[in-house]
Amino acid sequence: ECIEAYELLLALAESEQGLILGQFRAAGVGSVGDENGEENITLMLKRAHDCRKTAENAAKALLMKLDGSCGGACTVTGCIVQPWESLSSHSHTSTTSSTASSCDTEFTKEDEQRLKDYVQQLKNDRAAVKLTMLELESIHIDPLSYDVKPRGDSQRLDLENAVLMQELMAMKEEMAELKAQLYLMEKEKKALELKLSTREAQEQAYLVHIEHLKSEVEEQKEQRMRSLSSTSSGGKDKPAKECGEGVTHAVTLAELRTYNDSELAVELTNALRREKKLKSRVQELVTALERMTKSSEVRHQQSAEFVNDLKRANSNLVAAYEKAKKKHQNKLKKLEAQMMAMVERHETQVRMLKQRIALLEEENSRPQTNETSL
Repeated sequence: ECIEAYELLLALAESEQGLILGQFRAAGVGSVGDENGEENITLMLKRAHDCRKTAENAAKALLMKLDGSCGGACTVTGCIVQPWESLSSHSHTSTTSSTASSCDTEFTKEDEQRLKDYVQQLKNDRAAVKLTMLELESIHIDPLSYDVKPRGDSQRLDLENAVLMQELMAMKEEMAELKAQLYLMEKEKKALELKLSTREAQEQAYLVHIEHLKSEVEEQKEQRMRSLSSTSSGGKDKPAKECGEGVTHAVTLAELRTYNDSELAVELTNALRREKKLKSRVQELVTALERMTKSSEVRHQQSAEFVNDLKRANSNLVAAYEKAKKKHQNKLKKLEAQMMAMVERHETQVRMLKQRIALLEEENSRPQTNETSL
């Protein structure tokens, strides 16, 4: 009825628009004055009047029908007819409205307003009836399967989301493990670089020691040469002593004294040279020792930093493990809650279906009685 009223209102509006257009054409607005044009205008006006008349007649018929079924007099005057009012009032109003509408010869604006009021009343009745309706699941198989499919899809999506979250957490854990391994490898690299630097310092110390040993070998060679020269000079002086000990005793003492002075000078020069070499070696050894001490201090510091970094990495790993454990527990709790909600929803659905089956069985078991309406 509401759709029919809307269609009639649309037909009335279109017919009124056609009448207005025909009147404008008859007045000469937007047209050229010739005989064919005037005939077309008259035909257009006649057609518009016919359409208007048919629309008005259909609207009057619908108003009479609505007055008889809904009670339109109360709607026009402003009072709202409630569904629990007596049938006598409805019949009285319908008869009065029908007689009033039959007396009217033309379709007025009041009738159009009455039609619009009926449309609004029908919309209100539809909304009121819709509010009283309770959406229940159908007992048939096909609609139930249609209703279950979205739930199954949502459950499948929830399961896929849970699986994706688990995979994401596993990837995060793998990334954390890889980062920890990378950190340890970097620390091992630093330790190896430190060992390499200590090896270089040891190599320099070994080179200094080799130079020292070479210089000692050269000194031993020089001492052997001096000992050989001293033994040869002693063998030449022995026959002179045997020939004349009393006469040449003073000469030999002077020669020995002069020989000893020259030898002492040579020894002094050799001693000074050896002292310089020893000082240079001592200086080299001191520098090597300082390098070794510095490298050992650096190594000790780096080892302490390495231990601290290991402790920090261990604490970070423990914290990450605790965090992942908490997340896993929270996710497990959420999944358990979702599972409990699904179980409860399934139980309620089963209970509603059982109640519906019981009601249907009860209705089928009742004997059908033929009642005559008064």
